[in-house]
Amino acid sequence: MRIHFVGCEGASMKVLMNIAKSDGATVSGSDALLNGHRAEFAEGADEVVYSSAVPYENPELAYAREHGIKILSRAEFLGELASRYGTTVAVAGSHGKTTVTAMLGCIFEPLNPTVHLGGEYGGKCGRVGGKKIFVTEACEYKRNFLHLLPKISVVLNVELDHTDYYRDIADITSAFDVFSRSAPVRVLSGDDSASEPLRRGKYITFGLGENCDYRAANASYYRGGAEFTLYRFGKPLGIIKLRVMGKHNVLNALAACAAAMSAGMEYSLIKRGLESFEGAGRRLEFLGSAAGCDVFSDYAHHPHEIESVIECLRSAGYERVGIAFEPHTYTRTQSLMDGFVKSLCGADEILLAEIYAAREQPVAGVSSQVLCRGILDCGRSARVFSQYCELNRSALLVAEKCDALVFCGAGTIDIAARKFAQMQKN
Repeated sequence: MRIHFVGCEGASMKVLMNIAKSDGATVSGSDALLNGHRAEFAEGADEVVYSSAVPYENPELAYAREHGIKILSRAEFLGELASRYGTTVAVAGSHGKTTVTAMLGCIFEPLNPTVHLGGEYGGKCGRVGGKKIFVTEACEYKRNFLHLLPKISVVLNVELDHTDYYRDIADITSAFDVFSRSAPVRVLSGDDSASEPLRRGKYITFGLGENCDYRAANASYYRGGAEFTLYRFGKPLGIIKLRVMGKHNVLNALAACAAAMSAGMEYSLIKRGLESFEGAGRRLEFLGSAAGCDVFSDYAHHPHEIESVIECLRSAGYERVGIAFEPHTYTRTQSLMDGFVKSLCGADEILLAEIYAAREQPVAGVSSQVLCRGILDCGRSARVFSQYCELNRSALLVAEKCDALVFCGAGTIDIAARKFAQMQKN
């Protein structure tokens, strides 16, 4: 069996290639960032798997259609793959799914899990393990997660996003509801008001509220971590000390606890796994210091995520926070413009890169300059930069004024962040 992966440089696709290879398949891949796309790359393949960023007219997909080769989307292939495992735990949510999936990877470590996620943890993209446990991110884009039939479904939160596909909040909530109900064991947020329509039938809740089945008490937040007492159905189990900061990571840990215990893991192993977790790549990842300012890279590309990043840093004791933000896609920027303005105004210093288009074409009247004007109208200062080198020169001035600077976005701004951090080391 030879499987060809189109768009193979994406984090998720890299993991899927490694898993397929471990299952005995011969794999090949192509990517615009690697070797380009040519029809001959698909020659001799039994299956062709493509990522959502790959257009219909891609020459390898066209070749596969012309020659009757089986074509699967990344989500379809993931669904087929997951069905081969004893227990599948699928983690969905508008925010936090990479972190919770990585946390579960650490918790299930003694069971040799296979872990699929759209980021890195422990310095690797996912984990190829045994067939007993499969932990995966469940992506809501275009209802991709409905290809999964997990034993345990987790929905961390629900918020309007992917507005190039979903009509409104009711549409995306409906998709999360269908996903949640695809599993016999359902884990839901007990705090998230938008998840309320999902809380019907039998389910388990996590959160900070008194009525949550898994909840945190006596939580404290500090630079480099957080800790809390875990309660399960009203009874304290013990104190968990995290190596990641912020209230959102306490909530992430609670979701991981609920899913892991539902799978039969003992508290002692859950505690050990969570306390060994050092964070996922680009999730408030510490890169170093510049002019006495701590520098971070974060994947935040939604207003709520930006708010969480700023709240996390403030709760950890950072007094002045700078943000270098790259908006991700025109449709998201357009539909959530007011939210971006409000969330970014929570920072003390604001730098903006041009919009990262990803799979989209420009939309008239939507730009980082429009976002900048909204921030200026709110009485905050902001500037737009067309090149990362220009942004980084101003970032050094921001670092001199702040004690935390975070580069945010789901595009390539992480390149700028790492170049900036490396410049300060030289």
